[in-house]
Amino acid sequence: MHTLNIFCSRWFTGIVMVTALIVANQAKAQTEIETAPDTLTQTVLIHPVIADDHIVSSEHTYNSDLRLGDQIARDFSIAKINKHGILRRFKGQGLTNEDWYGWRKKVLAPISGRITRVNHPDTTNRPGVMNREAQPGLVFFQRADSTVVIYAHVREIEVEEGEQVKAGEVIGRVGNNGNSRAPHIHVGAWKEETPLQIQVDLYAEHRDGQPSEKRAE
Repeated sequence: MHTLNIFCSRWFTGIVMVTALIVANQAKAQTEIETAPDTLTQTVLIHPVIADDHIVSSEHTYNSDLRLGDQIARDFSIAKINKHGILRRFKGQGLTNEDWYGWRKKVLAPISGRITRVNHPDTTNRPGVMNREAQPGLVFFQRADSTVVIYAHVREIEVEEGEQVKAGEVIGRVGNNGNSRAPHIHVGAWKEETPLQIQVDLYAEHRDGQPSEKRAE
């Protein structure tokens, strides 16, 4: 009986050690995961897009027929809870751009890199009315690793092509122009010919410095 108890004890200890090793290896695999490009959606981590605490976003459904900046994209705007407890992006009926909480809020650079293209908008849309023929406000950012992030519907753009920017720098204001029905910022990204899914670094402002300074009008 004594021998059997020793055997059982050693057997149980061995099982525990093997299980712990498997769990540890699985944890390591999750933190250091390496997969082929076609097994997981590739992503890019960006700085928060708008200088405000009430940012909301929605993701586009993947569509390979669109341009790279539209295939996996996100739209960012501002929303607040009204007196009825309902989250809304505008006050009143939202009939004017000024009614929208995101209108003319500061827009922040998503990544550190070079400005490769700037397009100033030629018109401003009324909420609910899209002008597909108008020139949108565009800013293209490119990192040293060839990752490109594009902003659309920007107004009052403060950067020029060839300029170097740091993530979080003010580059313009939220607009409503081009292929847009309401004030917001469209964000798309790609590397070479691969569209990237947008992920936001929610701790970026606190890591980099003073978020309150960026939000001052």
